[in-house]
Amino acid sequence: MNSDSRPRDARVEAVPRKGAASLDVLRFLAAGFILVYHFGQNAPVILPELSPLFDQGWLATDFFLILSGFVLSRAYGARLAAGRIATGTFMLRRIGRLWPSHMVVLLLLAVLIVGGTALGYPPNHPEKYSLIDFVSQVFMVHGWGGFEEPGWNVPTWTLSALIVCYALFTLYARHVQTMSRAGLAALLTVVMVAAFAGAHAVDHAFADLPFRFALMRAVPLFVAGTLIERLLAPVSIEKSAFFAGLVAAVLAIVALETQGRGLISDVIGLSLLAAIIGLGGAVSLRGNHLTHQMGRASFSLFLTHSLVGAVWFALIPKVTDRFDLSVTAQWAVWGSGIVTAIVVAFVFEALVDRPLSQWVQKRLSSGSGTGL
Repeated sequence: MNSDSRPRDARVEAVPRKGAASLDVLRFLAAGFILVYHFGQNAPVILPELSPLFDQGWLATDFFLILSGFVLSRAYGARLAAGRIATGTFMLRRIGRLWPSHMVVLLLLAVLIVGGTALGYPPNHPEKYSLIDFVSQVFMVHGWGGFEEPGWNVPTWTLSALIVCYALFTLYARHVQTMSRAGLAALLTVVMVAAFAGAHAVDHAFADLPFRFALMRAVPLFVAGTLIERLLAPVSIEKSAFFAGLVAAVLAIVALETQGRGLISDVIGLSLLAAIIGLGGAVSLRGNHLTHQMGRASFSLFLTHSLVGAVWFALIPKVTDRFDLSVTAQWAVWGSGIVTAIVVAFVFEALVDRPLSQWVQKRLSSGSGTGL
């Protein structure tokens, strides 16, 4: 989840920046949906049985990838186009923003898995924790293809894929900066038609592409995000229009996804996700300390929730079996896991991610950047 690596004033902004507060909150909510989706299989009643919406984790993943392109284009597009930041510096800063905190969580997960196995508590799916998968995650190449299933810290495949997206962005950023809005719209259409055609060619729905085709999914969505940012750069909307549009888009997505999946519904769903991002990027809401922290903690929540879940849901069966908890109490315990994951994310951001990010960025270059 994108988060600005520059220190921000914790006080209320005197002059709201277009898209700043709204996108901070939206990316935190997207990370929260990913959290609920992944924890949902451990709920007292599996969440998709309560509503088909909870089986649509692709919505949050695709939202994250489009938003990553949108935010990166806004932060770096003009600077790359004007040559104010070198390609090498840009790539070092992007990798330097992602890799350190990713490694901290990966090593903690390794300690948990190896230690638990040594003590007689192996993971439920040991095949997800192979040495080759671990090494691929150390080098952040696990989302580049060649692997059938994600392992270890599963959600980080998107971070791996984004490294490829960043490299591609350096090649085309200067070209889209000068394109007309008609040209941008046409290119956006071509990119997404090609993406869906490619998925059809390998006999899968675009949102359901197997892990070995991760780049076929990530790259078009990231590129779409950058094009949407350029397309809507001149657009500004009032707060009332933002909230009305946001509510309408969310309700439409809920209604759409509860009716079942299909090509048309997937296209409409993606379009609605893009619309939400466009609305968020066009409104100027007054940010405050909470919105800033939500934006920053979204990356930490994305990184750490699998680790928290591994610990929490290893302990929960022992508690429920020992005390014969009622269904209501079981839901309370499950909900406490959600709260714990969110608290851990904020603590991790403050004590690990932010200090690491600032330390690394100071040593990589004197420029500023926007991080995931």
